[in-house]
Amino acid sequence: MTQSLHFSASTSVKNLFGRGLVTDQVAAVFELVKNSYDADAKEVEIIFSNLTSEKASLTIYDDGTGMNLSDIETKWMIIGTDSKKGTMYSPIYQRPLNGDKGIGRFSVDRLGSFLHMEAQKRGTTERYLADFDWTLFDGESRNISEIEIPYIKKSGEKNKHGVSLTISGLRDIWDDGKLRELYRNLRQFKSPFAQDDNFKIFITAPEFGYHKREVTVEKLEGVSSLWMTAEISDTNPEIIRITVNKDGLEYESIQTNSFSFGSIKTQVFMFNQGDKIRFANRYGLRVRDYGNIRLYRDSFRIYPYGEAKNDWLDIDRRQTQGMMRFLGTRDLIGYVQIGKETNPNLKPLTNRQGLEENAAFEQLRNFVVEICIKTLESYYFSKIKKGTNETIKKTKAEIGGAVAGLSQLAQILKESDPGTAKQIKDYTAVIKKQQKNQLQYVQDQQEIVKVYSRIAQKETFLHKLIHQSMIHVKDALAAINTFIYDVDYLESSDKKRLLVIDGYIEDALSLLRTVRDDVVKKRTKTLQNVEHSVRKYLQDNQAYFAESNVNVSVVSVGNMEYSIDSGDIKAILNNLATNAVKSLLKVDDRQREIKFELYRTDRFLIIKCIDNGIGIPEADRERIFDPFQSTTDGFGLGLTIIDEIAKEYGGALELMETVVGACFSVKLRC
Repeated sequence: MTQSLHFSASTSVKNLFGRGLVTDQVAAVFELVKNSYDADAKEVEIIFSNLTSEKASLTIYDDGTGMNLSDIETKWMIIGTDSKKGTMYSPIYQRPLNGDKGIGRFSVDRLGSFLHMEAQKRGTTERYLADFDWTLFDGESRNISEIEIPYIKKSGEKNKHGVSLTISGLRDIWDDGKLRELYRNLRQFKSPFAQDDNFKIFITAPEFGYHKREVTVEKLEGVSSLWMTAEISDTNPEIIRITVNKDGLEYESIQTNSFSFGSIKTQVFMFNQGDKIRFANRYGLRVRDYGNIRLYRDSFRIYPYGEAKNDWLDIDRRQTQGMMRFLGTRDLIGYVQIGKETNPNLKPLTNRQGLEENAAFEQLRNFVVEICIKTLESYYFSKIKKGTNETIKKTKAEIGGAVAGLSQLAQILKESDPGTAKQIKDYTAVIKKQQKNQLQYVQDQQEIVKVYSRIAQKETFLHKLIHQSMIHVKDALAAINTFIYDVDYLESSDKKRLLVIDGYIEDALSLLRTVRDDVVKKRTKTLQNVEHSVRKYLQDNQAYFAESNVNVSVVSVGNMEYSIDSGDIKAILNNLATNAVKSLLKVDDRQREIKFELYRTDRFLIIKCIDNGIGIPEADRERIFDPFQSTTDGFGLGLTIIDEIAKEYGGALELMETVVGACFSVKLRC
């Protein structure tokens, strides 16, 4: 008689799927955030509480669809459930579903020993509270179904739905450094190609200054001077569309698609030395520490591809074969996005830490190297082909023919008149040498003309733009002044409002004059004592600082003599000081102070401006060096002007870490 056997699971299976598979605490948080995304949440907030005490806890709260008792029993409580299999998109926002292994819930075990879960399904008023003690699974081995999880049912608020997971008994220390790492990694969590899907991530950790800080996607277009995109689309899979952006100019091309995988989109940025300095100033770390080419599946990051020490494309091994022909991981940052539906053969591993290394994965690697990296290398390493002038070609040919004729004549005269033959040969050698020098000179001049032509085009356009803008602003100023002083029926209150507008127009005109003067002026570098320049500037503007109740001080160490244009040093000091004052005017609980620190290193003369104002929010730090980006209600050009001046002297403008306020460091190369 045939009988049946049945599988059973030991309590140790919890560790196999929890701490055994999800080995990284950041990856564990990612899995839980993915679940919120799949549940059509608009917001997910990661809340750290009491991190400096023994009662530290982590709560992940979302406003998604939530769960009722049936969902908890048939989905949450079943290991490896296939509840999402066969379903490609979420029901409300049609998001591509990410969680399909049924193990993401064990990420909570990776994070802590205890879990308090609260869940309420959309459209219901029933709220379920359950407590999971993971230590019960770690003792004597029992059947996992024997462990009882207590829960209660409560009446919830109408229209309040979602899931709240509060994890205590944390297994890791979450300090300031770890939180910065989490925030930085979460910024890379969603693909830069992701559309606006109403999904926002927030972090709260009051002890370390995080108050529902939004996690935003990074954009590198303003940092790199050479980058490219390559795309195979669903609508036209026969071609690869490539766009290269080099120094602000775009170059487009199309290649036949010889790859067999589905749609894909890539974006890869190359960083030269100047770009790397700009990147470090903006993000506070080096390109090589940031990572390299990251991989995303349906908008979400697949680890560990692209981490700082993960060279999944063998980029550095390839670079060793030709240092001046190939780029390395420390030169590149990029994104590769694939889709689950269009790339079914690119399959994630069970632990969600990578893809199966099959034939489709090897093709993906080849695509990134052959199409993306090699394209950037061709633009970076290959010299621009020089245009050939037909007149030069013709002249070269004619001189070459004449030289050949003279050489033949010398050969004929060699026996009958050897002296004349030798003279002809000597003249021929001189002609050949001079022709070579002249051709090299012409080619050099052509390259110089190209460079100056590009500069002239930009400067001519800028001059024209400023000139035309000033004309229109002056016309507007004249018109409003005429209206204010020539119209009799205006009320005094109306005149006051119009005078305010008049003031705004005057400010705009003043800004245009400043930009014009900065663009057209000729710089004259003279040896100056920077300390004397700083003290003179502060003395000349003493009334300005006194009016704002700001104390200003100067500390100088060492030789401060430096060859610099007087207008440049004034522009640096003026923009540093005015930005600091604007920040300080928002502070009322302490004495307002600005301190200039001046000192010299082996390579740089450094001017530091330190204030105890409101500081720069971390979310704004990467944008403050961009034109027209301001945190002080100004025009947003001050830091851009300082940055450009510093670069002209081989230096850089940097934002330094401070406990209170802000510290800007201007480095001028010695």
